[in-house]
Amino acid sequence: MNRFRDDGHLTDETLMALARGQELDELSRLEIAEHLAFCDLCLQRYTEVLSQQELLTPEKSCEKTVWHRLRQRTLHVLTSRYATAAAAVALALTMVWGSGRIDFVQKPILPEDRPSVSQGLREWSAKWNDSLDGAMSGFNEFLSGFGRTQAPQGGTHS
Repeated sequence: MNRFRDDGHLTDETLMALARGQELDELSRLEIAEHLAFCDLCLQRYTEVLSQQELLTPEKSCEKTVWHRLRQRTLHVLTSRYATAAAAVALALTMVWGSGRIDFVQKPILPEDRPSVSQGLREWSAKWNDSLDGAMSGFNEFLSGFGRTQAPQGGTHS
């Protein structure tokens, strides 16, 4: 059987045999594969032959597992973005509220004729700083316990 036409392209019989999976000798398969690698016309004809055949259906569909994984990844991405944004907001608010009085302009923030309001704000700021310091020191104590190693009991080191 002749594999190539006179103009150098693959014959229709060759393309049908290849699409059906018929046994071809090794040299013929190599020649056909090499020709399909560089000839766009024959590759297009081969694709059309393949598209006319019945498609195989898998025994088990992966649609449910793919959709489940996509939903999980979407949820993970959204939660991590919102968690990062929430942490940034909490850090910014802690820096602003916990740092005491911050002068953004040259004028005083509160007028001098209202000392009770400014005194209350100073007291609140001091309490906030104390509570933040206590929380951070407790957290540091908690984390420092993980780095310690237990000394062996009942023996002396030489």
